[in-house]
Amino acid sequence: MNPKRFLATIVLAAAAGLSGCSNQETPAQPAAIDMTEMKQNLQILARARVLFGHQSVGRDLLAGVEQLARDAGVALRIQRIEGTPPDDEPGLFHSEVGENRNPDSKCEVFEQLLDRPERPAYDLAMMKFCYVDLGRGSSAEADSMLRRYAATVERIRETRPDVQLVHLTLPLRAEPPGKKTRLKRLLGMEVDSDHDNALRNEFNRRLRETWADEPMFDLASVESTLPDGTRVTYEHDGQAMNMLAQAYTNDGGHLNELGQRHAAAEFVRVLADTLRRAPRQTDVEQLTQAAE
Repeated sequence: MNPKRFLATIVLAAAAGLSGCSNQETPAQPAAIDMTEMKQNLQILARARVLFGHQSVGRDLLAGVEQLARDAGVALRIQRIEGTPPDDEPGLFHSEVGENRNPDSKCEVFEQLLDRPERPAYDLAMMKFCYVDLGRGSSAEADSMLRRYAATVERIRETRPDVQLVHLTLPLRAEPPGKKTRLKRLLGMEVDSDHDNALRNEFNRRLRETWADEPMFDLASVESTLPDGTRVTYEHDGQAMNMLAQAYTNDGGHLNELGQRHAAAEFVRVLADTLRRAPRQTDVEQLTQAAE
């Protein structure tokens, strides 16, 4: 075929939406959630003290948890703190740690929240990096960022052996929607989000390998998995890379209502399972009885 005619055929196919590329997602329906099991998990979480350091996607996640708790009729205390919780009662205490594009600052502030003179009691503690912490807009690299986080984990374990840490993978971005992206995919070209998402995938791979036997909320896997189990990926250097499903976002990075609920369901499950296996400040028997 004439090269010009071949290219024209490709363009027409892309414009018609016939490329079959990864951003051609079937509109997602909300995943069915077993609300009986969800209620039990939320009741266990509601009797624990949890620290969550985060930024914007963390707010999306907490919004989803709040909605699930309302739907399940569970009184879950979700409270923002600047330093220490105001009392010794249970709660999901969260703080916006550090600055975006500066992952070192997030590690530093998270560590300070646990190593305060007041020694606030927590059953679980976790921090979440943001997608902007690793990419063209950040000076961080996957290996240096992981080393910084690992050093933070080790220091916290020395100073706060009473607290169970839960690891979180780095959230992802969605590819740009539209015909231009479909055409680039068809031609084997990268789109704007590919390079940065590849860095995030590499960080997440190393994080999973390093703490494979420890509690982990794999946010990146949740973000890239549709309710029917389909994984949303693209190819980079011959390897499949995860990306945020467009069904879960309105702006390419933050979670919409569907994404919030989808991610929050797994978040609650992971925390409840961790509390069942290795409670610290709380009594497992009390937690289990409360959920029944």
